[in-house]
This record gives sequence, structure tokens and C-alpha cells, in this order.
Amino acid sequence: MPGHKSRTPTAATTVLAGGLLLLQFAAGSAALAQSTFTHGWDCVVCETNSMLAGNFGHQTSQIFNMSDPWWIEEIAKSYAAVALNDFLGSQHYNETGESGRVTVARALKTANPKIRILYYFNPAMASTDPFVVDQILSHPEWWLKDDNGNVMWFRPPSAGSKGHPEIDLSVPAVQQWYANVPLTYFRDKTEAEHLFDGMFSDGAVYRDPSRNISESRYQKMYEGKMTALHLAQLSVSNLNGGDVWGNAALNNHPAGDSPPNVTWNTTLQNFNCAFEEMFGSFSTQNRDGSWNITLMERSIINIINASTAGHCVIIHAYPGPSYVPFQSRGPPGNSFFVTTWEGPVPVPNTTDGCREAAAQRVVESLAPFLIAANERVFMGYGWFYTLQDGYIPCKAGVECGMPSSWYPEFTHALGPPKGPAEREGTVWTREFQHASVYIDLKDRQASKITWS
Repeated sequence: MPGHKSRTPTAATTVLAGGLLLLQFAAGSAALAQSTFTHGWDCVVCETNSMLAGNFGHQTSQIFNMSDPWWIEEIAKSYAAVALNDFLGSQHYNETGESGRVTVARALKTANPKIRILYYFNPAMASTDPFVVDQILSHPEWWLKDDNGNVMWFRPPSAGSKGHPEIDLSVPAVQQWYANVPLTYFRDKTEAEHLFDGMFSDGAVYRDPSRNISESRYQKMYEGKMTALHLAQLSVSNLNGGDVWGNAALNNHPAGDSPPNVTWNTTLQNFNCAFEEMFGSFSTQNRDGSWNITLMERSIINIINASTAGHCVIIHAYPGPSYVPFQSRGPPGNSFFVTTWEGPVPVPNTTDGCREAAAQRVVESLAPFLIAANERVFMGYGWFYTLQDGYIPCKAGVECGMPSSWYPEFTHALGPPKGPAEREGTVWTREFQHASVYIDLKDRQASKITWS
């Protein structure tokens, strides 16, 4: 990456209450160990294996609560890893008591000690938890400002609120703080080792072209962001061998919104895993709902190459030709989000229709996933980022964006691949022990999996 020099990290430590160590690494890009996050091939999700990894939260505590933890059991038995967003009112955590995310992590680990738990953070604003915001507010020298000196606000001040300024990751102190702030959610090192397997960092991309910030400053901010994520990876690797997932780290758009020569392997020299957020939809499709052949091909190849190089890749796939705006389905307090569909067929208007659509279009996501997958590639499938948007089958009476049982395609016996995918023009095929997979990038609805 331009301007990003290789240096060997050295570490000092700050000891918090309970013996929790916050590592203070010198900036650098020491070689990282390969991710140990892998799956088998028995099936997509069954008792002996899971290829599922998701990033979600919820905001309906009357349905998803700890007094009836049916949803905890479903996640724990179905997912290999989850990145936790807001749960159980975690936005109200003030470093007293326990964050809702920690409560959920504890329950998931009790139900399935092997599940990996990551925590969502954003390099623009870190977290909305008040104790995190208070730390940012107490350090005006950390605040991001535009070229005219105006503070860039994630949430501007208002009546009864001091606001939430964005952070400037070109500042070395901010890099160190961002890398370690997840560890401050835990009482001690032992608790962190058990309940924290890594950081999901949103927005691991270069720039927002709408900002009044020069390209030279964007370059420094991007380099600072990569340094912060590298420090976070070193921190969690030292803790328990965990991972950092970076959203958009595969960099499928190397021209226009990224500096020259930045690719997945320059980005992923800083942390272990990539989150591929818009696989088969949004920015990898045309405005008529068809796949963009060039971008889908680039996405598949980058997934193959990055995972072969030892990085885990988590694919987020959506039902059908998904795009914005997001819409709500179901009554207030018991609803889920869906996307808008591009092209001639609109997304269904009813909750049942959306669940049926998720089932009918699942092969359009599962087939290209299986074309690209090796043992380090995982998949999530849902309409948006709340738990009820299709990430688990829901119990009777709860409106969710998928059917009330797992998709049959997920539970079929699959078996290991017989070899890598083969490509002829826009057609990709791959053979597994119990399935044959076919996609044509010119026709997303021609995707098929033939089970044996």
C-alpha cells in the first residue's frame, strides 16, 4: 500500500482492573499468521458442520430476550461465527454492569463453546455505547475535521445530547485506542479470552467522496485506518488467536474510490479476514437486476485468491436482486426489513411472500458461494442486519424474513469438493461429492445445484 512501510512491532502493555492487558504495539505491518477459522464440508448447516457466519443485532427485546432464549439456541447450533451488533440495549452500556453484547456472547458460548464471537465496531465513530462516546468527547484532538476545520459529526449535538464526533485515524493515539477499545467491555483478561474472538470493523475502505477532505488527507486517514486494524489484529491474536474482519477489504473496485495499487493482498496484510458485503447484489449487479459480469467475476476471483492465501472470507448474500431503499414488513414491534429489488420483478409486499422469495432465490446466492468457497470461506444470507431479517428460522408468532425451518439446500449432504471451479466464458461449474454446481454470470436465475 502506498506509504505503508513494513516495520516490526514492539509491544508495551497497560494493565487494567482484573489483569486485562491493553497492548500498545508500535505501528507496523508484521506478517500475520493465517486465520484458523475453517469449516468442513458435510453440509452448509447441520449437526456436524456449519459454513454460516453472520453480522447482525436486534432492537426488539420483547421478542429477543434472555427470559426466552430460543433464539440463542438457534444461533448457537447453526452458526460457526457471529459478529454482534446492538443486543439487549447494548447502546445503554456505560462501563457498569454488562454490555448486552457480552451477555449474548456469554449465552452463546454456554450453548456452543466452539462458536466464534466478534463485536461490531466502525472506524468512523467506533461505537454508539455511551462510555465509548464519552471517551471520544473527552479528547477533542481525536475528532475528525474537514479541510476548513469543521468537526465531522456521526451524530451532531442536539437538545440533551453532546453529539458524537467521528474519529481521525490518522492520529496515532486514536489508532491505539481503536485497536484496544473492544477489550474494555470485559472485567478481566480471562473473560475477554473466553467471550471475545475478534473485531468486525465496518468501512475498511478508502474514502467518502462527498467529504470536504483532500486526497492527501484521505491517504493519511486510510493508512491510519489500516494501521489501527493491524494493531487490532495483533491485539486479538495475542489474546486468543482471534481475527479481525474488515468490511470491503477485498477491494473489488480498484479504480475510482481507492488509491492506486491497493488490492485485497495489500489490505489484508494488515488483518486476517475480509467481509464481502454485497455478494451478488447491490454493487455487483446492474440496475436491471442482472449480475454485473465483470464485478461478479472479480468478486469470485478475489474470494478464491484471498482464502487460498490463508485469509478467511465471510460473504454476505441477499435474496434476489437486492438494492436500496430498505423496507419494513410486518406489524410494528414484530417486523423485519427487506430490500428493494431491481429489475422487472418487485420484492413481495407480504411477509409470507418475502419468506417464499428468500427460499426461491437462495440458490442464486448459495451456488456462487460454493463456486468460490474453500474451507476458510463462510456465508451469511439475510435481507438486512437485524436478526429477524432472515438469519434464523423463527418460532411461531415471530415475523422473520425466512421460512420457519432451514432451507433444504443448507441441510443437504454436500461432501468435499472434487477440485476447484472450472470456468468457460461466463459459465462456472464445480463438482462436490454429493452435488454439482452451475452458475452463468449472464443469467443469475440459471444458477442451479444438482444433488446426488
